Amino acid sequence: MLSKDLLYALQTRSKRLIRELESFTTNIKSVSAQDGWALVIETMTLVRELTPTHEKYSHVLKAVNRTWMAFAEQSDTAADQLYLYVTDWLVQTDWRHEGEAQAAYQLLYAFHANHLRCPGTNAHLLHGLRQQSPRLLSLIRNLVPYATQTLFKVPVQDHTGVGGDAIGMLLDMYFYHAGLVEGDDLRADAGHMLPLLVRANPQIGNNLTLCLLSGHPQRANLICELIELYFDLSVEERMSGMFHSTMWELLDNDGASFVYEELDKITARLAVSCARWTSEQLDTFTRDAFFFRLSNDEDRHLLLEKSAKVRRLACMIIDSGHSGTHIDALRTLYNALGDARPVAPQLAAAPQFEDLNFKLLVIQKLMYDQETLLPRFDVEEFVRKYTVREIMIKEEGYDVIPEVQQYFEALVIPPHLLAQVEELSFDASDEIYSQVFPYWDGEGDTFDVASVRDIGLLPNLKRMSYMPDGFVERHATTLGQRGIDVD
Repeated sequence: MLSKDLLYALQTRSKRLIRELESFTTNIKSVSAQDGWALVIETMTLVRELTPTHEKYSHVLKAVNRTWMAFAEQSDTAADQLYLYVTDWLVQTDWRHEGEAQAAYQLLYAFHANHLRCPGTNAHLLHGLRQQSPRLLSLIRNLVPYATQTLFKVPVQDHTGVGGDAIGMLLDMYFYHAGLVEGDDLRADAGHMLPLLVRANPQIGNNLTLCLLSGHPQRANLICELIELYFDLSVEERMSGMFHSTMWELLDNDGASFVYEELDKITARLAVSCARWTSEQLDTFTRDAFFFRLSNDEDRHLLLEKSAKVRRLACMIIDSGHSGTHIDALRTLYNALGDARPVAPQLAAAPQFEDLNFKLLVIQKLMYDQETLLPRFDVEEFVRKYTVREIMIKEEGYDVIPEVQQYFEALVIPPHLLAQVEELSFDASDEIYSQVFPYWDGEGDTFDVASVRDIGLLPNLKRMSYMPDGFVERHATTLGQRGIDVD
């Protein structure tokens, strides 16, 4: 049975409400399913009645949402029960009735974002979404006629009060409540509707909405369809929604953009569809693709040099027969590439250090701690300027990046700097390791020092601290004989 204090706080909207909800959520495992559901029903009523102008509105909603998530985490049955209730209420709403629409809008706003959690943390929510997805997708279609019609008298935050607000929140549920990978099919089902929704209201969607397409088998065609739709609109109509996110992702080659992965297919389709574009439309596309995200000609030149896919897109634009400020500027940049292609640098025949991991300890000390070995290496800047191939940090950073490793192998440290090293220490969080292996978790022996033969390069080394136990066991005696303390 719910406590009297909690019931009183719910019924009176007292100042203790948030505290009582948080206490209930903290102790959810000791609460019966019956009492948990009783609280869900009470809080569902609360969010439908609590006006968005209430001074503690956002705080109350977060506390309520955490309670719902805690309840749903208990089992698939609990999550299904929660999703069924919300879906039933939304489906049965008469969206033309001002009072009903406002109440349903407030319920949806409270439920749509899985507050303070990463997507995929609640497997039971995914189950609940999967059970109700057909009805939710049908609801989205039924809301399309109201996409630009004002339905909600008191909208929240940046919402405008039109039906598109509700559609956007329903789409958000497919991002927040689906798993990181497991819900790809559900996201694809929702993502398939994006062209239909953009036709109804170009303001629908954001960068998270665009992610719904990531697992869709026809994602390249859908992205092209969106681009084609946006470029048939006025500048004002495409000021928000997914337009800028789509164009931003088009040339984002850091390894995390599914849009960039599909660039060749997108280029092939746009080569056909842009034949009906005016010079102004293609020039605007060129601006948004090459001159919006990339801030200067150096960045544009480097990307053209390293990426065959980007060069093919540039050729499509240049060969279109159109002319314009940005098309002509791109043509100049492309022609400046010439025929020469970069050659990978060769490593010196005899590296300065035998053990790279020992050398990395030295580089950490001189480059990042003492800042005497310059220039300071930054992996993102290195990747930006490296043109032999595309290095995609967000894709390749879960292992040692070979070219970065080669850079440090070839780096020559002047003897006068080596003479300044009196102490070396190992810390898995040191910056040098995030340069070589950007997403290293600090576990494993990837950077363990195997040899101490390079000690002779450091004439004034007196101490090696915080070294792994295996290193201490193997080398403490040898180093001790050289007057070097090890721990």
